[in-house]
Amino acid sequence: MINVIIAKGQKIDVTKGRGIEEIAIGLTWKTISPEVDINASAFLLNSLGICTRDEDMIFYNQHISREQAVIHTGPENGSLEIIRISVKKIPPDIEKIALTLTIHEGETKGQSFSNVSDALCRIFNPVSGEELASFNFGEDLNKETAIVIGELYFHKGEWKFNAVGSGFNGGLTALVKNFGLEVDETTQNETPAEIDKTPLTIPGTVTPMKLELKKKEKINIHKSEKVTATLEWETKKDLDLYCFYVTKNNEVGKIYYRNLGSPYNPPYIQLDGDALVHGKETIIIHQPEALRFVLFAAYSAIKNGFGSFKSMKVRAVVDNHQGQVVATPLHKRNSFSYWVAIAHIDFTRPNEMIVSHVEEYSRSMVERSPVLYEDGSFKMNVGIAEFK
Repeated sequence: MINVIIAKGQKIDVTKGRGIEEIAIGLTWKTISPEVDINASAFLLNSLGICTRDEDMIFYNQHISREQAVIHTGPENGSLEIIRISVKKIPPDIEKIALTLTIHEGETKGQSFSNVSDALCRIFNPVSGEELASFNFGEDLNKETAIVIGELYFHKGEWKFNAVGSGFNGGLTALVKNFGLEVDETTQNETPAEIDKTPLTIPGTVTPMKLELKKKEKINIHKSEKVTATLEWETKKDLDLYCFYVTKNNEVGKIYYRNLGSPYNPPYIQLDGDALVHGKETIIIHQPEALRFVLFAAYSAIKNGFGSFKSMKVRAVVDNHQGQVVATPLHKRNSFSYWVAIAHIDFTRPNEMIVSHVEEYSRSMVERSPVLYEDGSFKMNVGIAEFK
């Protein structure tokens, strides 16, 4: 079979039509000096692109994942490092595997991917030796010390490969934070930055990251030109996403199924239709600079009966479309509330916005909605009653 040469941003089928159970990723490169120490890593990610367990990070101190689904080996068959993936052993909660390279202590030693050439990713069948595709990457990098080569991802029952080729600063520490894990001295021999939920800040850049907030936790992310908030749930019940807002002119209001909003008129917020079925509703904020605060809340109509929002696996996912995605799941079981306020965003800072996990419920069997005030505070049970 002819080897497919793929370009940055291209997606290809890997398992479809082949019936292969083993995939190997062979990595090679050249450096200007043997002192440039490059290491491959793999991150096993869930549907949100988050690595939820330490054992799902495969690197030089941990070569085998759970279920032995992913194994990291050294030089072999012309490759400097190889990542082997057993498709049938991949845990069911894993939907994506990110493949990366980092330069060990690159910032300290003044080394970057500008010192690296001829970087090549080969995708092949380790059983037959058949090469399926190859991807030359990294030629456009300069001062970066970490690179996401590509992603093997699950789609409609098959595994595909997405050629990413995206680099950023911070080495392995930055990658670990990017994929939702905390940093300690076992992941890198560098002295790590203070461990918290604040993304690494690089002047002129936006550091990608994906994480879930714990109860009452908050995080600062980059203020972008467009923000989306998606309400997701796993039940056949009909839930509704509400976006309560305060504009820069201190006008207050809400976007919901009876007022879908518009990208062209203030407050430049739009609800992407009333889903009417279970699964997902999306709010799009087209001009974040026109706002001071927003509050995202979910409403469960009386006809749904009672049931915990948590048991429905309700969550809000905020995306700034610059690689920063923040999920706010629910942690408390409350079976008699029609309303839950989930996430709050403060837009008042010049270049960043503060996403907060709030999780506040209405009183038992009370239909009155939340209210968001001009100062950004909010109260439950004081708005109008909602009947759908």
